[in-house]
Amino acid sequence: MPDSDANDRRIERTIFLTGFFSFAYFYQGADQSTAARFDLMRAIIERHTLWIDGYCGYNTADIITYGGHYYSVKAPGGSLTGLLQWLLFTTVLSPVASNHEALYWALTTWLTIVFSTSAIVALLCVVMYRCALFAGATRERSVALALILAVATIMFPYATEMTGEPIAGACAFISFYLLATYRDDLDAGRSLIAGFLAGWAVLCDFPAIVIAVPLALFALFRMRNLRHAGAFALGAGVVAMLLLAYNRGAFGSFFFLSYEAYKMAGNSQFPEQAAGFVGVSYPQAGILWKILCDPQRGLFFCNPVLILTIPALGFFALRRRLRAEFFVTLCAIVLMILFNASYGESIVSWGGGTAAGPRQIVAAIPFMVFTLAFLPAEWNWLFGLLAVISAFAMLAATAIEPHFPYEYANPLRKFIWPAYLRGDFAYNRDAYFGGSAIMDESTAFNLGGMLGLPGRAQLWPLALVWIGAAALLIRRFEFGPRGSRRRRATLAGAIVLVIALAGVPMLGALTTRNPIAADTHGLLGRYYRGLPPYRFPPHIVRVDAQIDFDDVAELGALPVPSFVSWSGKIIAPRAGIYVFGIVVDDSGWLFIDGKAVIPDPGDQTWRFGSGNIYLTAGAHRIEAGERNLAGDAAMHLSWRPPGDRAAIVPSAVLVPDAADAAVTR
Repeated sequence: MPDSDANDRRIERTIFLTGFFSFAYFYQGADQSTAARFDLMRAIIERHTLWIDGYCGYNTADIITYGGHYYSVKAPGGSLTGLLQWLLFTTVLSPVASNHEALYWALTTWLTIVFSTSAIVALLCVVMYRCALFAGATRERSVALALILAVATIMFPYATEMTGEPIAGACAFISFYLLATYRDDLDAGRSLIAGFLAGWAVLCDFPAIVIAVPLALFALFRMRNLRHAGAFALGAGVVAMLLLAYNRGAFGSFFFLSYEAYKMAGNSQFPEQAAGFVGVSYPQAGILWKILCDPQRGLFFCNPVLILTIPALGFFALRRRLRAEFFVTLCAIVLMILFNASYGESIVSWGGGTAAGPRQIVAAIPFMVFTLAFLPAEWNWLFGLLAVISAFAMLAATAIEPHFPYEYANPLRKFIWPAYLRGDFAYNRDAYFGGSAIMDESTAFNLGGMLGLPGRAQLWPLALVWIGAAALLIRRFEFGPRGSRRRRATLAGAIVLVIALAGVPMLGALTTRNPIAADTHGLLGRYYRGLPPYRFPPHIVRVDAQIDFDDVAELGALPVPSFVSWSGKIIAPRAGIYVFGIVVDDSGWLFIDGKAVIPDPGDQTWRFGSGNIYLTAGAHRIEAGERNLAGDAAMHLSWRPPGDRAAIVPSAVLVPDAADAAVTR
């Protein structure tokens, strides 16, 4: 076994490269929060302005109007973090723009994210390893914490996007580590960096001030050397001056925060932001429940391993040597959570919009993970189980769509899980600056898809990297007596775990490819992304016993816009006039024997329709359809046979078309 320092350096390289590759593996396409940051980058570089006129409007609503111009409402640090990377990649890739503009924008935005947010969070994972060792954790536990932070918390999906919260969390925690390991004989440059990072955290995410203030107090407590304390203050002060200069240049006032504009005329798109101080009032129990426990966005629901933060804080408090570090960690976690609980009632406010988990508290996640270093070894079984569940949820969300739609009360179960089971990845089709899709129907992509792998196999390259990383890391562990046998057993367990995580879509193929039985009743449903005309195969093919769906989860859980067609035969029990009706969200139609009983209204909302047709006794060709243009979806098909009451068309009179890979509901 090599010396300890060399061993740790190898472990750190493996942790960094594993996290970096895992984040870089995914490109999420455009989102309103991230688009506002790219718009500011373009404005600064291309027009040398702080307003983003001409770039925003169609790609983001996270803007304000002030002085006749549009501005990004986001804290400027995220844009400034990626500014040089953006300049580099737009210059290097400029020849691509003339041949494939959409690919050019996708590559420049992806690479900017990879070498800013992704690289910074990968570095954070290394610092987590070091900090856990400093706190007295074993090498194995320290590695586990680094990997949990990377792939088993909401830090994972956010590390694949150009957003400020993960950068703020990384900067704040690295500053914490530099202060926790501070010694009086160290150079003042270390203190300067710690102060700069604490300030940069706030520049990237304004609420991170509730972490930066405890860090500043921690610095004053730890630093007996006034020169070093002054260096910390200087580092933070440089960033403060940068923010003041930005505010002055953009809004004409040093102390005007962008969110304050929501109180002004012309900025009414988020009315809750106009209440209290930039949308913040006081902690509310109901919102606290939503951000921690509710299935829609709750942190402990998305990342159950972080539930252990609660007992871990108790064990942490017992470490007298680390009493100051405990109070800083406690403040970072509690204050950030209470701050988020002070937002408005709308999920747009407290939930961070279409977010994977509560986006507003991402900056506190590294501190929550750090507390797990203090759990006793007897908790390892529970720690490991919850970590695996968390990793599975975050891998699925990152691979499919980290922007959970509002329509789902439980998006992980209703939206993410069905798509993951069928290997249906990279949903987002939104582009930052226009252009066609990059991968089939999507702007989002993963590297497996770019290599041409089918959907169910697209995560296997990532899985192979994870298995290789596990092998390298386990070689560095010290297992004591019978170490070779324990090392092999641990590696085997890691391989089985990774295969299980990546192999679920393959399992889904085995469980869903069932032939239609001869006695099956219902209609064959084909579920498409997008709207007709069809350019790609359906994402779901199944037999639906009845056309009676209350919400988008029952209607395939595909992202909008989407389209469903049902086909087969309907058995008329007797001859006569049949009256058919639909109640639909957003529009639907019905054809029988090629006749438009309820005409197709096209791409417009048409929630109710009815029509009648004379049918002879026996089988008739039936085709029905539904479009989901925005938000939720529903479809109910009813009939009134001659002499009977109206009711949902029963399964017994429906016979599906034959198809491969169809599943009976």
